[in-house]
Amino acid sequence: MKTKLSIIAALFALILTGCAKENIEIEVEPKMVTVSVTMTSPEDNAATRISLTPDSGTPHGLILKWETTDKLMLCFEYNANYYHVDANIDPNSISTSGKTANFTFSIPTQIPPDATFNLYVVYQKTNGNNSDGGRFRPGTKIYDLEKTEKDCITLDQLNPTTQRGIPRPMLYFQKTNIANTATPDIGQIDLIHAGWIMALHFKNNTGAEMNLPEGIGFGVPYFAQVWVFNGDSFTILTTSFDFSNHTFSSSPSTQHQSDLFLSINEDASNPLYGQQ
Repeated sequence: MKTKLSIIAALFALILTGCAKENIEIEVEPKMVTVSVTMTSPEDNAATRISLTPDSGTPHGLILKWETTDKLMLCFEYNANYYHVDANIDPNSISTSGKTANFTFSIPTQIPPDATFNLYVVYQKTNGNNSDGGRFRPGTKIYDLEKTEKDCITLDQLNPTTQRGIPRPMLYFQKTNIANTATPDIGQIDLIHAGWIMALHFKNNTGAEMNLPEGIGFGVPYFAQVWVFNGDSFTILTTSFDFSNHTFSSSPSTQHQSDLFLSINEDASNPLYGQQ
């Protein structure tokens, strides 16, 4: 009798185990996508009045090209939810001009097959610290830019500790109603510049070495200006870009009313600190 009961118990256990196996959810493999991304420059726009590419007229111009360590920050919008993914560059795909490269990323598994989604893309050099910007705000399609841009005033010098010194422009792209098919029709991504860069050139006419200035401020009468700026010498603001309406804003909303300040030789966080 005991033997029969043992056999029945064993069969019952096997039946339960079989049912449990049938209820195991099959893990969906992420869908990998590779896209070509072009980093457009101001000179690519025929309406642009001045080129930032170095030439006889602008010998200190900027050259914006892909680097082997670059990445894109993506935001997928589906059913009022937002999923953030990084896209890695294929270093071997960078074009001779440096303007085009391939990036690979995965479609979030939360987006069902054949459902449509919106895609928002940002490129900006970051220091990898999310606490000071350089990321999509969790649960939104709002991008918080890197802070403390007042220190990013050189073309070729970077403070290895703070990763600040060279300007970090933001570029963006968006496309809506993309079907999540086997090969989603994202197409080529042409990034758009979100702002502008102002070049200042200083010349020492004294005939003797002198210390670099502490900084330079631009302003209008007190309380008259409203800056959208990633940090000045008094407060550290967060500047954000909202893909809903393509507008920039700074927080906290009560901004310190001061000049637009650029740090040159103010403190050790600047790569030009202590130089002449």
